[in-house]
Amino acid sequence: MADLKTLHQLCDNFYNPYDQSGTISVKTVLANDVLTVKYMTIVYFASDHAMRTQVTQANEQAMQIIDSTISDLKSKYRENAGETLRVEDLGGKDDIELVSMAPTTPRKVAYYRYNRTYKVE
Repeated sequence: MADLKTLHQLCDNFYNPYDQSGTISVKTVLANDVLTVKYMTIVYFASDHAMRTQVTQANEQAMQIIDSTISDLKSKYRENAGETLRVEDLGGKDDIELVSMAPTTPRKVAYYRYNRTYKVE
């Protein structure tokens, strides 16, 4: 069984954000033995057709960043706890929230969110 106190301390990255520019946010949340990695970024769409391709790109970027976040978390956990962190991937879900859209311009601004959940073993 994983040391959840150590894992919780490693997950707290409030004062150490993923991206200093503020365009990408990656937060890890530990609730009981369920670890959720929350990814969010801002995307700009020029048209509905571009929206599909940009969502695919944002999804791929989210998967890469979440995978690297989990890998970093595992290595930090091994350094601090002296044991291997094992997690079971429970899947993920993405969402798009339109923030700004004007009828005079085709440009749309949206938040792209992707949450991936893991069970800590």
